[in-house]
Amino acid sequence: MKRKNMGMAIGAVGLMTVIAGCGTGTKAASGTPVATVQNVPITQAQLANFVAMTEFFQGTTLPNTAKEKSLEVKALVQQTAVNQWALAHHLITQKKATSQAKSIISSQIEAQVGGAKGLTSLLKSKKLAMGTLDTYVSDQMITQSAFTYATKSVKSPTTAEEQSYYNQNKSSFANPPQDEINDIVVKTQAQAKSILNQLLHGGNFAQLAKKDSTSSTAKSGGSLGYLPVSASGGMSQGMYGAVQSMKPGQYNTYQGSQGYHVIQLVATKPATTQSFSKVQSQIQQTLLTQAQDTAYQAFASKIQKSMKVTIGK
Repeated sequence: MKRKNMGMAIGAVGLMTVIAGCGTGTKAASGTPVATVQNVPITQAQLANFVAMTEFFQGTTLPNTAKEKSLEVKALVQQTAVNQWALAHHLITQKKATSQAKSIISSQIEAQVGGAKGLTSLLKSKKLAMGTLDTYVSDQMITQSAFTYATKSVKSPTTAEEQSYYNQNKSSFANPPQDEINDIVVKTQAQAKSILNQLLHGGNFAQLAKKDSTSSTAKSGGSLGYLPVSASGGMSQGMYGAVQSMKPGQYNTYQGSQGYHVIQLVATKPATTQSFSKVQSQIQQTLLTQAQDTAYQAFASKIQKSMKVTIGK
């Protein structure tokens, strides 16, 4: 399964993996086991909760394929092994994990969804129980304790390593060229042609926008400010096509989803690359995260191999 940082408040906890808990500190739910770790069963019900809560925090639906389901079970097995080890080695207690989970739910998650009532309503709309959320977040707290333990020796990257990453990935720090655009939106092609004719004969764009445009930018004289010159970076496909042949000061028209557009290319900015000093802290965090992920995955894999694990019936 794809692993992402969890959305909402869980992301603020600092977890580096998205693998849901299976109630390592609680009795196993009834149902057909999909796996066992140290003779503790992981049931179909727990797997279903794992998938549901992962989808809840990611805000997406996981693929319903055999390969994905297999990855989900493996992720759950690894989580279970790590959490059992963390509890057995007193990195955290179940009581403390539960307390931390309640604190995060009340202080962070509820704050983002309209309080306790908002969270209850949201969970209900997803057919999820508050108890499922409590268990899920509690398990993340146990995993976080293991993550902290496994990555305590990971050092921050050196400046030389950061510079090397920058040199190898300069395209990632490039800013595309930008165009400053003014825009008037009208309902008919005839209106657009009329406005274009007025502009070509000395008409004032801002005044025409305030008078005729149906866009929310009419009050500001039709100004859209600077937009990345890209069909996927702020410009519609129609606008992107229209500006390709334009020079500053020129006008053009095109049909869009909201009507007919009359645009003015006011000015342009060339593509630039952010300097190393501007992005060094970003690179440092990227490299540190990668190193921590590597250390944690090695740790988790070692823990799992040391335990008795069966997958399937």
